[in-house]
Amino acid sequence: MTWNVLKWVAIAAMLIDHTAAVLGGWLPPLCSGLMRDVGRMAFPIFAYGIAQGCVYTHSARRYLGRLLLFAVLSEIPYRLALRAGSQAFGLFNVFFTLLAGAACCQIVKFCRSKGRRWAWAAVAPVAAIVLLCEVLGTDYGGFGVLCVLLPYLFWESKPARIIALGSVVAFLYVVVSHFQGFSYPLWWMENPSALGGMLRQTLFALAGVGIIALYNGQPGSKKGKWFFYVFYPAHLLALWLLRAAADLTIFYLEGGFS
Repeated sequence: MTWNVLKWVAIAAMLIDHTAAVLGGWLPPLCSGLMRDVGRMAFPIFAYGIAQGCVYTHSARRYLGRLLLFAVLSEIPYRLALRAGSQAFGLFNVFFTLLAGAACCQIVKFCRSKGRRWAWAAVAPVAAIVLLCEVLGTDYGGFGVLCVLLPYLFWESKPARIIALGSVVAFLYVVVSHFQGFSYPLWWMENPSALGGMLRQTLFALAGVGIIALYNGQPGSKKGKWFFYVFYPAHLLALWLLRAAADLTIFYLEGGFS
C-alpha cells in the first residue's frame, strides 16, 4: 500500500467513528458500537504518519506550525461535536496530541544532532510534554504522544517501529483506556461486557498497526495533500450541524414551544 491509500483508510475509519459518536442516538446500539470499534484503526495510522513527517520534513518549523494552526482551528468543532456541554479546560482535539508527538520527535532530533552526550537531555522535556497531554486531556493523552514518538525512535528498522507502535497501542487499550485504579487495574476480566469491548477495541486498533505493516514506503498520489488537515474540523462541524438540524426538526415536530 502507498501512504495515500493508508491515509484514506484512516480517514474512512475516523469518519465512521465520529459519525457514531455524534449521531449514535439515531443508530442501533450494536451498529453504533461496532462503528466506534472500527474507528480505533485510525489513530495508529495518523500517529505513524506524523512520525514519518518528522523524519522527512524539510522544515520542522513549518510542519509544527501547520499542526498548531489546525489544532487551534479544530478545537471549537471538536468541542461542539464530541465534547458538547463540557466546561473542563483542556486542549482536546487530536491535532494537539499529534502536535505534541511531533514536538517530542523534534526535541529528540535536536538532542541527537548534538552527539551522544546530549541524547539523554531529551528525556526531561519529552516526559513533561507527555505528562502535560495527560493533564490537559488531549485526545489519547500522553500515550497518544508515545504512539508518535516510539515509531520515530525506531525508524531505522521497520519491524522495530511496527512492534513499538503495536506495543503502546495494545497497552493503551488493554490497560489505560479501562483503568479504574491501581487496586484493581484489570477489573474488566470479571466483566464479560467490558472484556468484549476491550478486546474489540484492541483488535481494531492493532489492525490499524497491521495495515501500516503493508505500507510499501511510497507516497502514492500527492493530490489532496491538505485534505486531512481541512477534513478533520470540517467533518466534525458538519456532523454537529446535522445533529443540531435533526434535534431542531424533532423539537418542532413535537410541538415546539407550544
